[in-house]
Amino acid sequence: MTTIEKFYSDIQKTIKYDRANNGGHYDGKRACEAIAKLFENYNKDVPGIARQISEYWLNTYVLSSEDLANEPSEANIDRIKAFYSFVNNDISEVLDVLTADDWENLRDFVNFEAETVDLDSLQNMMSVILEKGVL
Repeated sequence: MTTIEKFYSDIQKTIKYDRANNGGHYDGKRACEAIAKLFENYNKDVPGIARQISEYWLNTYVLSSEDLANEPSEANIDRIKAFYSFVNNDISEVLDVLTADDWENLRDFVNFEAETVDLDSLQNMMSVILEKGVL
């Protein structure tokens, strides 16, 4: 199982856990907040970037959803997986779900936290940002 598959599996467990621990009453916002924390826990080596990305995902995609009760949607799961892939240099087709605004925000998050990120991780993220043409 790859790390992205493990992350996806843990997202699914988080969703099931929310329903199971609340008498069968699912709360999309609560589950997505737990997924955002999961994202941060998976990316402890870049805590500032992980926090900014998880907050961005929540605020931009989840909390603005017209169907918050049923979040995360498959599209929003794909987005958080793409953000995970970006942070972990697991470059794949999943990155195609990110918009130009997403890439600009990622660039800003990385630039803001650059001094706190190890050089290899920083180079990997900046290479992808450069490849996407948002520098």
